[in-house]
Amino acid sequence: MRFQPGFLFILLAWPVLLRAETETNEKPSDPWLLCPQTTSGFHNYSPPPAFAEDKKDDTRISALQVENATGDITTFSGDVLIERSQLILEADTAIFDQPKQILDIAGHVRASAEYMMITGERGWFDIKNNIGELYNSQYFIVNSHFQGTTPRLSIEGKKQTLLVDSSFTSCPPEKLDWHLDTGLLKLDHETATGTAKHAVLWFKQAPIFYFPYISFPLGEERRSGFLMPSFGSSGSRGWELSTPWYWNIAPNQDAVLTPRYMNKRGSQLITDYRYLTHTSTGELAVEYLHNDTQLEDKRYLINYSNHSDLGSNIDFDVLLNAASDDDYLDDLGGSIELTNTTHLERNANLKYHTGPWTFNLLAQSYDTIDEQIALDRHPYRRLPQLQVTGSDYIANSDILFSLESEWVDFEHESTNQETGQRVHIHPKFSWPLVGNAWFITPSIGFMHTQYDLIDSSGTEIDIENRNLNIASLDTGLFFEREMGSNKLIQTLEPRLYFLHIPYEDQTSIPLFDTSEPDFSFAQLFRENRFNGIDRVGDTDQVTVALTSRILDKHNGDEFMSISLGQIFYSNDRQVSLNNISPVENESDVVSEFSGRINDWTGRATLQWNPDTDTTDKRSIQLHYQADEKRIFNLAYRFRRNLADETENLEQTDVSFAWPINNRYSLVGRWNYSITEERDIEKLFGIEYESCCWAMRLVSQRYLQDNTEDPYDSAIMFQLIFKGLGSITDKKTTDILKHGILGYQSEY
Repeated sequence: MRFQPGFLFILLAWPVLLRAETETNEKPSDPWLLCPQTTSGFHNYSPPPAFAEDKKDDTRISALQVENATGDITTFSGDVLIERSQLILEADTAIFDQPKQILDIAGHVRASAEYMMITGERGWFDIKNNIGELYNSQYFIVNSHFQGTTPRLSIEGKKQTLLVDSSFTSCPPEKLDWHLDTGLLKLDHETATGTAKHAVLWFKQAPIFYFPYISFPLGEERRSGFLMPSFGSSGSRGWELSTPWYWNIAPNQDAVLTPRYMNKRGSQLITDYRYLTHTSTGELAVEYLHNDTQLEDKRYLINYSNHSDLGSNIDFDVLLNAASDDDYLDDLGGSIELTNTTHLERNANLKYHTGPWTFNLLAQSYDTIDEQIALDRHPYRRLPQLQVTGSDYIANSDILFSLESEWVDFEHESTNQETGQRVHIHPKFSWPLVGNAWFITPSIGFMHTQYDLIDSSGTEIDIENRNLNIASLDTGLFFEREMGSNKLIQTLEPRLYFLHIPYEDQTSIPLFDTSEPDFSFAQLFRENRFNGIDRVGDTDQVTVALTSRILDKHNGDEFMSISLGQIFYSNDRQVSLNNISPVENESDVVSEFSGRINDWTGRATLQWNPDTDTTDKRSIQLHYQADEKRIFNLAYRFRRNLADETENLEQTDVSFAWPINNRYSLVGRWNYSITEERDIEKLFGIEYESCCWAMRLVSQRYLQDNTEDPYDSAIMFQLIFKGLGSITDKKTTDILKHGILGYQSEY
């Protein structure tokens, strides 16, 4: 069957059910801000009052004229008002049959109930049984933006309403962009659910889909059903269509099942299951492609995470990631952050904390999916690692005792690598002395590390224990002065940090988990210049640093901060990762700047090498955000590769989200490598939003780890009918959030 554009548009317009938003830390704007402030015919709605319990079955009728008030049939005319508990009826005339308890009403009929408001030409109401009908009516559903028309509306008690040949929409009547015509519409107010039979979806005055049956929520409650489909196209997958179905399993469980068709790869099923219990919360996501038509093989991706509170200060966390093959994320990931993933982590972590002390038991391994990383360079596995850490003051004194300790067993995939166990104990005593304008913190510590190793042939390796004494002194002053009209304060904060660690030969110790971190301002005040324990850098050094801030005098808000610092060494350092000892007498000079003026924020870093008189690292970032729709980012990054300057990193990054008017917005990003003279990522899109529907079209081209075709391109399209699908597939939204700092969306 040929894939016709008309059929594609029908699938894209598939209505959906609202999935509850779980990212509670986000605060998106009201999706109905573009709607008229009043709804035609319903702007005077107010909830009808509930009567007292002993009067909840009473009926009150008033009018300008009353005829035959003492007989069985009473006629009311002129401003007729009928009041019952949580129900108000208004009409021009009303005829009340006292024996049957039936009201016939006509002329400008208006009904206000707890769940909805209705206007019509005429109708009747059975007071005794709480049933009735209204004809040629318009209705408005409270707590949602649904409204519509129907020739016959049947009230079946206070909890249910039936509408025959109804039309409903979330659009204002004067601009009916979309509506759903139904043969029979049932509104269950108790469960806040609407169900319709023989429904036709109209968009821009054209019928685009027929539904024999459809269900949707009337409020914010979760309901099982289809979410808004998404359509896209990419170089590695071809055009693709995803039609997610939300399954509200239980109040504490839900799942999204997403059939995904890719014309270059085949049919895939994506499952995302979430659960919440009294002690645990977790998520299981599985992607399964039974037969990749290009590779003729099964492919899958699994992600499982769980956090459990086992009581008595015990937590248990599990993380599991697995992929069928190394190219899965490149071929099927669909974003630059996924294609650049090199390792998939798996771990189980049992943690017990009591007061300031923490006991941690960890089992950890990695699945390396980057084929360019040699087997010998794959990360070690911790099977397991036991840590005891914490700090506390000794006997209510000013002496602070801290402890870092661990026992860990390292294993490796390669038989060429050394394996074994490591025991590390690092007690430390500090004496923090603090005044209003100064602080002094002397510290002494001791590191004991021992290894029990086996080489690639299975032979035990004899390594002497490493014992190191560590002493440090951290001291600083605080000066401040008022600026301007006594609203601002400028500080001047000089700081000196002395550190002594003696040299001990560590070349025989394998590098299980140790690396050299990026040099930064924070690195000036670290005890160990390495990450990890397998190397402890020897040093006799003093760090000289200066920080100045501009603060709001009344609330302490920081408007600007600038820091500058450098380390001076009295002896050459001998411990290194590559057996090449650094010989410089001083470190690079590092500086950091941050500032904020109204909607602008800025940050800059600079690392200058005084020996070569060159800048080894520099970066600048400007961020403007007037609101969640007006965003502009500009960034520049440079990092010198000291081993090969042809491999220097130098990039620019520009991104934005900006409204053209109150309906159209543009989004985009351009990440460019100056060194390689090529794009890293290009992204451009347009968003449209009206009162009752929205659309997003985004094009993306990004660099991937593939030597045959270094770039992948994708086009993503979303169509949202507000009320039927205000929370949709978030893939496009997640890509924009990753690429544009500050970007948010309620869809």
